[in-house]
Amino acid sequence: MELSKKLELIGLTKGEARVYLALLSGEKTKSGIVKTSGVSSSVVYEILEKLIRKGIASSMVVEGKRQFEASSPERLLEMVEKEKKNILEKEKAAAEIISLLKNRKSEKLLFASVYEGLNGLKSILSEIENELEKEKPAEWLAMGVTASKSESFNRFWLKWHGYTRPKYRLPAKFIFSEKNTAYSKALAKTPLSEVKYLTMKKPSCITVIGERVIIMKYTSPPSFISIKSPELAKTFEEVFGIIWNC
Repeated sequence: MELSKKLELIGLTKGEARVYLALLSGEKTKSGIVKTSGVSSSVVYEILEKLIRKGIASSMVVEGKRQFEASSPERLLEMVEKEKKNILEKEKAAAEIISLLKNRKSEKLLFASVYEGLNGLKSILSEIENELEKEKPAEWLAMGVTASKSESFNRFWLKWHGYTRPKYRLPAKFIFSEKNTAYSKALAKTPLSEVKYLTMKKPSCITVIGERVIIMKYTSPPSFISIKSPELAKTFEEVFGIIWNC
């Protein structure tokens, strides 16, 4: 490997390496350095100043003219050691920042996502299934449940509560906004399910599962807001309990 390439490996730019080698060869004046290094005369002074700041070159005035010379090559090792120290300090600072971020109370952070349509709902439920693989919430709680939506959603929910939810042995409680619909009767027959009724006009369904709250709006376009928040989930869980026990 060329010596200039090795100098680049330890932190010099291509121009700095060429100028430094020119200084080592004995060149002291601007014209001599430009001729030997091949660096443009318009930037040679800027490069020389950078080498001086790095501690591997110096300047002096001789007979009214500024001259330059390379410092002892051992200064290169000192430069590398200084850079290594800077990197270690950056690593330490990064570790401290990560620790501080991890120690922030997660309940202060609110993570909400908005989905649309049946595929959006499926995306939310896919996330929930991944969570159920890791931990098991106590119950699936849903209030404001309604049959007044597209039959495609009703069929999907009956399949999900009839086959998918029972796989995780997850009990569910549903508070319907209307009584004795075919949908509510069918949902009541799914495994581990309980159903109650509370008449409401044009409700939005709110579901609590673990630390997640899902707000479901079936008007056009159907949209779903999924929020991860232990505090919010606890609040809606308490509200659900009050309504359920009325």
